Amino acid sequence: MKQIAVVFLLAILVPAVLLAALAVRSLRDQEVVVNSQRAMLHQSTCDEVVANINLFMNDVRNFYGRIVDELVASQGARVVNEFDRLLTDEWTQAATGAVVSDTGVISSPTGNGSGRGAAFLENHSDFLTNSRVVEVYQAPELLGEQIRVIVEPDKPEADTSLLSTAEDAAPPVDSLRTATEPEARKKVGISSRKLSEFRFEKKAEGRNEIVDAMPAAVAEAEPSRDVKLGIRPGAAAVEPRRSNLRNVRPVQQMVESPVPVAAGRQLEGRGRLSYSSLNAEALSQNDLVNRDDEGAVGRIIDGQLHVLLWKRHPELPGFTLWAELDLEAIKTDLSELFVDHSASSSPAKPEVSLALLDSNGDLITQTESGFSTDWSTPFVAAEVGQVLPRWEVAAYLLDPESLTASAKTARFTLGLITLILLGAVGAGSFLILRSVNYEMRLASRKTDFVGNVSHELKTPLTSIRMFSELLEQSGPRDADRTREYAGVIRRESARLGRLINRLLDFSRLDRGEFSMRNEKVDLRGLVLETVETHRLQVESEGLEVEVRVPPGGVAVAGDRDALAQVLLNLLANAEKYAAGGGEVQVELSRGPGSTASISVRDRGPGIRRSHQRRIFDKFYRADDSIASGIEGSGIGLALCRQILELHGGTIGYSRREGGGSVFTVELPVTEEDENH
Repeated sequence: MKQIAVVFLLAILVPAVLLAALAVRSLRDQEVVVNSQRAMLHQSTCDEVVANINLFMNDVRNFYGRIVDELVASQGARVVNEFDRLLTDEWTQAATGAVVSDTGVISSPTGNGSGRGAAFLENHSDFLTNSRVVEVYQAPELLGEQIRVIVEPDKPEADTSLLSTAEDAAPPVDSLRTATEPEARKKVGISSRKLSEFRFEKKAEGRNEIVDAMPAAVAEAEPSRDVKLGIRPGAAAVEPRRSNLRNVRPVQQMVESPVPVAAGRQLEGRGRLSYSSLNAEALSQNDLVNRDDEGAVGRIIDGQLHVLLWKRHPELPGFTLWAELDLEAIKTDLSELFVDHSASSSPAKPEVSLALLDSNGDLITQTESGFSTDWSTPFVAAEVGQVLPRWEVAAYLLDPESLTASAKTARFTLGLITLILLGAVGAGSFLILRSVNYEMRLASRKTDFVGNVSHELKTPLTSIRMFSELLEQSGPRDADRTREYAGVIRRESARLGRLINRLLDFSRLDRGEFSMRNEKVDLRGLVLETVETHRLQVESEGLEVEVRVPPGGVAVAGDRDALAQVLLNLLANAEKYAAGGGEVQVELSRGPGSTASISVRDRGPGIRRSHQRRIFDKFYRADDSIASGIEGSGIGLALCRQILELHGGTIGYSRREGGGSVFTVELPVTEEDENH
């Protein structure tokens, strides 16, 4: 039994526990995969929006070049002194225009008074006049044109689908002035083109970069704007080095800080940081205009982003035409892109809100109006690029707890299923072990049964042989002794016959081959006949037999011989265990309902409570027949139960008042007798 338990433990329980552990680990891995796939999905969406923003800004830059070409063609040299006014009159997305000579003289705006022109000169004059080397984010080269021009609504729209490519001829002179009245202004419209694979990145080309992709120190520099570097004569100062930390800390894009955080600097996110991939360069105006004929740069001054466009025109040699974009107008236009993205998304409830953040990490617009959260901690985010440095397109989970809740639900479900399966395995293991234990006990009983049956068969055979020899040796005149020996031989032969018949009947019942006749049986006559037949045998053991039957007949349907065998087995059982007990009572009565009952009572020692529920099992005996000296094979009561079950009846045991045992048989009566 112990060996079976060990084998079962190693073969079933241990693998089941290991499989459960692997299932839990697989669930955790699956959560990581699902979160990674979700992050990739939302990251690709952010990248797609970033691509569209960059395409829009590319169109803005192209449109600026076209306006410069048209203004120079229509106004000629007047552009040098009136560029600020001419540009802002034509283009709603421009805040200020400026013309700077190669010698560092600013012709427009003049700087007189206040307003945007004065603010422009305050912020950028030292840079435009090459008196300061500043930190700038240089935008990538332009792509091909594909501009959608919109006429502002104060005049009827004209040429709203004006598109041009590299192969288009240049617009005619005064085209901007002749197409609309001077009061009409234009802007670049948002396009819903999707270029998710496009990336606007600027690779370093050996220039003087002052901000690394992953800085060696996280602490920001002192806020002073004048740091002496001695880069070149006439360029006395450079703007301070800035921290390259992003404004946001995306949950799925955090990296460990490579160096200790500076003293007094508190960072959230348990020391996990998010670094920008954008590169800033220390340049003067000459460094820019000497490289290309046009371009765009971004500057962050006192925390505010300024986007500057510049272009050199061949008809105005020695001059560079600059423009600062009106970022408030740009923000308003970009909001349409997020409305368009929201409208084109799936009709199902969205999982995230896409938001556009400015250089300070403040919200500009988002796809889900009214949603509010900590904008510094998105799920994923993508930098817009160097044309709008430190701007971010971020995705925020509308219900962050839903991910945790779904993960907890999945873990709870799997844990519950695992526990149920382990419980099922444990219950199955218990039942299997119990069944094995039962089979082992049954095998042991069968072994005892063989020994008991051998002893039972040997005893009458020994008696028959012994008394046959005595009978053979007795003389012819000894009639009394001859009758005595013959009686013993007859009784032992009957005993041997009963034992053999019982074994045969039990074997047929166990194999399901017992053939039972279905006939009407009078229980009253059956009880009287069976008791009278067996009376002499019972009384020879010193017992008195008392029979009580009702005056009328009690009819049941079944096999008369099989039912007689049941009563005979009960009488034989009383004969063996109640010998010398005084009496055996057999009573037939009408039971509750449509049943008849036969009770066999004796005054034997009774059966202990621990054995009572098992006495009808196959091969079971309350005591060993060989050791106790009481004949028996352990199949008599099991045979009675099987026969009665075939007849739709039952058999039970109870203790008799005053000592002894009571076996009660209940059988259903026939309808005929019931009506009678």
